[in-house]
Amino acid sequence: MPPPRLSERQALAVLMVAVLVMGVAKVLWPGVVPVSILAVPAIVGGWRLSRRSLVVLTVVIVAVLLLALWVSPGARTAWAAAVVVLIVGLGFRYAALRQRWGLSATQGMPILLELRSRVRALGEPPQLDEGWALARALRSAGDQAFRGDFTLAQRDGAQVQAMVVDVSGHGLMVAGRATQLAGAFGGLVQVLPAGDTLDACNDYLVRQEWDRDYATAVHMALDQSSGVGWVRCAGHPAPRLRRADGRWDEVPVRGRVLGLSRQPPFEPVEFRLDPGDSMVLVSDGALDETAADPWTAVRAAVERWLRDGARPGTHPLPPLTTAVDDDQTVVALHRRAEG
Repeated sequence: MPPPRLSERQALAVLMVAVLVMGVAKVLWPGVVPVSILAVPAIVGGWRLSRRSLVVLTVVIVAVLLLALWVSPGARTAWAAAVVVLIVGLGFRYAALRQRWGLSATQGMPILLELRSRVRALGEPPQLDEGWALARALRSAGDQAFRGDFTLAQRDGAQVQAMVVDVSGHGLMVAGRATQLAGAFGGLVQVLPAGDTLDACNDYLVRQEWDRDYATAVHMALDQSSGVGWVRCAGHPAPRLRRADGRWDEVPVRGRVLGLSRQPPFEPVEFRLDPGDSMVLVSDGALDETAADPWTAVRAAVERWLRDGARPGTHPLPPLTTAVDDDQTVVALHRRAEG
């Protein structure tokens, strides 16, 4: 059974006692006890207390700081006191953010982690029929926890769908919009016929009436029994087919960015995966536009995946480009060679 948590009033009382004990210790042993030790209750108070309780704790901290300056006057003590005051100010800033979000000190991080886990779970590649493998590889801009790219995957009998969506922005600045669209688009993928999904995603985004934010997407559906599928694109990099003989072919599919108009044409382009073939979807961050062939690094990553046995699931993605300010995503559907 976990120990009971301290209430707001109890936490404030404990911190105030700690500050007073530190103040007494500074008076008794001025050359041994540093002023910077007061940073500890200041940090804990900023993380744990509300702004009202933090005001009370700040009064006590400032009083002890003044006492320390009187006991041990000097530049070193003054600089240490200034650092403690700065930490208190940062604590007020954090407490204000928590109050605006309506979260307690211990709720914020678990909620963010839960959101990240749910978004990633939506695109987890499903187990396919024998002879097929669907995998994705992800890398966030700056290795941050949240990403502007997300993937969706769905299997319904013999049909398998995969979608890569790129929301403008990256990292925490796009976390809210990416989470919103991942939930909405994920629901549409699960309940609508594959041919209507991208149109419905566009209608949803149009109704949001975002002024400057946008999203692009590429959507693929395939029948595992025949190997025949189609792909649609909405302002996203066109996918490529990796043939069994090692040749790479671009799929000539185009479409307008999601949310710009109510009924844009998302024309499907049909393709066929024969044994040994693969369909590869990417986000624009995975392509090195400064290279003569932007797909060079992606091709190398996919070839390595194939040599390693084309394992399904989610894999870490090594940096594909020198640009660290964009999310990178690669999704590959592979039909194993016969025999």
